[in-house]
Amino acid sequence: MRRLRIYETVSTNLINDMDKSERLQQCYLCKEHQVKSNFTQRLDDRYYKMCKSCVSKILEKRNGKNKLTHTATHRTCYLCLRHLPTTSFTKRSSGTYFSACKDCNRNVFSSRRRARKLNAEGEFSTKEWRALLSLTNACPSCNKQWKEIPLPPRRTGVVDADHIIPISRVGSNWISNSAPLLLM
Repeated sequence: MRRLRIYETVSTNLINDMDKSERLQQCYLCKEHQVKSNFTQRLDDRYYKMCKSCVSKILEKRNGKNKLTHTATHRTCYLCLRHLPTTSFTKRSSGTYFSACKDCNRNVFSSRRRARKLNAEGEFSTKEWRALLSLTNACPSCNKQWKEIPLPPRRTGVVDADHIIPISRVGSNWISNSAPLLLM
C-alpha cells in the first residue's frame, strides 16, 4: 500500500511537471520562461517564439519619435540607422524593400539565425563588426591586404565573419569570438 502511494505521488509530480512544460515557453529575445498566454497564437494554433512584452518594446522603438527617413533613392536601415541607397536593401517581389540593409542581413541576422538554431548565446551588431574590421588591414590567415583582394562575382565584399571557436563546438556568437576572414 505504501509503495502505491509513493508511486502515485511520483506520477502526480511528473504529470504536473509535464503540464508546466507544456504551458511554459521561452522567449528567444528575453530568454524568460513564461506562460503561453504571454505569447501571440498563430493561425495554425502554434505560438510565436517572442513574448508580447518583447514585441511591444520593439514596436515602441520602431514607432517612437525618430521615424526612419526614406526617399525614392535612399532608405534608412532600422538596425544600423545608416542612410543608404536603395540598392543596399533587398527588394521584395511586391516592390517594397526589407527594413534592414544587406549588411545587417548578412552580419546580424544570418549569425543570429545560425546561433539560435544551434542554441549558442550572444550576438553582435553591424557597428561592432565594422569596429572589429577597422582594427585589421589584412586577412589573419593568409595576410593578404583587404584592398589587394579582387571582389568575387556577385559579392559586395571580400571579408566574412568567422567564429574563432566554432558555434558547432560550443562557441558563442559574441563579437569577442568573431574574427574577419577572407571570403572563400
